[in-house]
Amino acid sequence: MTFQQLSEAVLRKDLCTVCGACQLACPAGVVGFSGLEPVLTEPSWTESDCGGCRDCLDVCPGADPGTPAAETRLFGRSRAPRERWTGIFSEVLAGHALDPVVFEASASGGSLTALLQTALAVLGADVVLTMGRDPEQPWRAAPALVREPRLLAETAQSTYQLAPYLGALREVRLTEPDADVAVVGVACHIQALRKLQAMDTAAGRWARDHVVLAVEPACSSSTRPEGTQAVIEERALVPVDSVVRLRYREGDYPGEIAIATRDGGDHRVAFWKAVRDFAKNKTYRCLACGDWLSGLADVSVSDGDPNIFAASVDGARELKHGRVFVRTEAGAAAVAAARDHGFFTGSPTDLSGLNLGLERKRNRRASYERSGRPVPHGPIPGHREELEIVPDERWIAVPGEDRPPDRPPDRAADRVTEPPTDQATDPPADRPPDRAADSPVDLATARVVGPSVEATAGRLVEQVVGGLDAVDRGGDR
Repeated sequence: MTFQQLSEAVLRKDLCTVCGACQLACPAGVVGFSGLEPVLTEPSWTESDCGGCRDCLDVCPGADPGTPAAETRLFGRSRAPRERWTGIFSEVLAGHALDPVVFEASASGGSLTALLQTALAVLGADVVLTMGRDPEQPWRAAPALVREPRLLAETAQSTYQLAPYLGALREVRLTEPDADVAVVGVACHIQALRKLQAMDTAAGRWARDHVVLAVEPACSSSTRPEGTQAVIEERALVPVDSVVRLRYREGDYPGEIAIATRDGGDHRVAFWKAVRDFAKNKTYRCLACGDWLSGLADVSVSDGDPNIFAASVDGARELKHGRVFVRTEAGAAAVAAARDHGFFTGSPTDLSGLNLGLERKRNRRASYERSGRPVPHGPIPGHREELEIVPDERWIAVPGEDRPPDRPPDRAADRVTEPPTDQATDPPADRPPDRAADSPVDLATARVVGPSVEATAGRLVEQVVGGLDAVDRGGDR
């Protein structure tokens, strides 16, 4: 009855992350996806045929990411309140890839790609799971299994689109059971992977023995394919069936949406404009998510620039690089090997400025926690965000673009000042949360341009990472 239980506990509550772990974990191989929806793929299979198997439910991070238990296994402890959004780590580096092809192709310096190259070239990994494109529809995201370090440059940047992902490892597990794997994934992927590694099943034992490195980028939220389709058709004004290549952050930092078409066309859309199209195409689970980083990867990386939305509007003020959070012994060994073999360079840095995407995520999480709807568990049991909520539309206001014509340019509506009350941002209880207009907080992606952002970033540092030096950030692994 487990798939039925999964449906009741996760799918019907809109808590599916589309991670694909259920597809990887199912012993019978009867779980697949129809678009973004998990389904039973065998016509003759009924939910009663699952018997007492719980694997798809146990591996699912949708309702319960399982963070405290995973942290205890990895570090010998769970995170402290001051580590709520950063997780446990041993050091933070400002770094980037040394391969000029990877650096140029990357969104934020290519640190993750450098580590994946190191996994293949030095650490004994046979294959890397990364997010690529569907060969039949090159504008759609799809998992890619990469076996040569040089081929990772094509996937060396952000993909702002949901697609079933971890299920691609099922083929590796069944056809190459001795192959070692490196995985890059966002928070929900890494949470599912750690849950799988704790399971006493064939798939769990394989994951423990053969996943040699797990790395993650920071994630403010992901987007349904329709968000990318809107950018292509409504911004670039080209039909999706003419697209032969899509990149989300191509060119000078922080990059543009780059769309290559069959007729040789090269179409560009400013990143900050695309963000607004993405905003209308979020899932409830992504919006209610409590994790910017899972904190469970061996290494985590965020943009070094604290606000790529502002950089897209005003021009970059920082050199392209990433903030690299080293967490486990495996992560430290990978970073050391990447340095020693010329894949990566980095130096210690602090967390000043951190990331405005994180501030936005904290505000949104607070709003969903107060909405009365089911939300996924956060990394600290019982913890709730206590802050005055700033609506998302104020984080992405662009002076001259959004100001009503009858308002002078120095009005408070053009910048973040005092946040609104919680009541102003909480949805009516009978309102479905899965459309942009119906959400507790407007669903766009990152910030207000102007001096007030610096004050907000300062508050973020004080609230989230203040006093980190006094906290034990290390672990046993």
